[in-house]
Amino acid sequence: MTPTDPLVVEAMSFAVRAHGSQTRKDGRTPYAVHPVAVLRLLVTHLNVTRPEILATAALHDVLEDTPTPPEAIEEAFGPLVLRWVRSLTLPPEAHGEGVPFAAKTRYLLEELETQPWEAVLVKVCDRWDNLMDMAAAPWSPARREGFRQQTVEWMEAVERRRTLAPEPPELREPLTQGLQGLRDALRSCPD
Repeated sequence: MTPTDPLVVEAMSFAVRAHGSQTRKDGRTPYAVHPVAVLRLLVTHLNVTRPEILATAALHDVLEDTPTPPEAIEEAFGPLVLRWVRSLTLPPEAHGEGVPFAAKTRYLLEELETQPWEAVLVKVCDRWDNLMDMAAAPWSPARREGFRQQTVEWMEAVERRRTLAPEPPELREPLTQGLQGLRDALRSCPD
């Protein structure tokens, strides 16, 4: 399967429609650029081709950032993709500009304990793209540092989980490469 698989193409089209006129933190870039970038990292850097993982990447922020009901994702993409997208969706109390990093970090770490490995892989690429975008985002130095620290704590938790309950063999190499890409992005992102 490839990123041109009908499920992936439909997921990307669905995400573009759902995000509509939303923009990234820079206020200029269409939001849909982000799920495309996450999808691209999975395909080009990690050689992921499973359509359900790629569809999840395209849809990963739809429930969190749009009024789309979960039933619409399930109807269009099935219960597996919905389960993975839901596991990547922060509740309102853990999402948004006013939420302290400590609260969001606590939630991310708690969710990681039971999150499907396929969703963890998507989250790795989500964080990776967010770090690469940080240069254009109008974030304060404190917010940048908070995001970096949160990412480090989350990565450490992923590594701990890998030793206790390893990922399936087919995800081992993509996850290893993705975490390395995330570490490299952490080193190169601006202060």
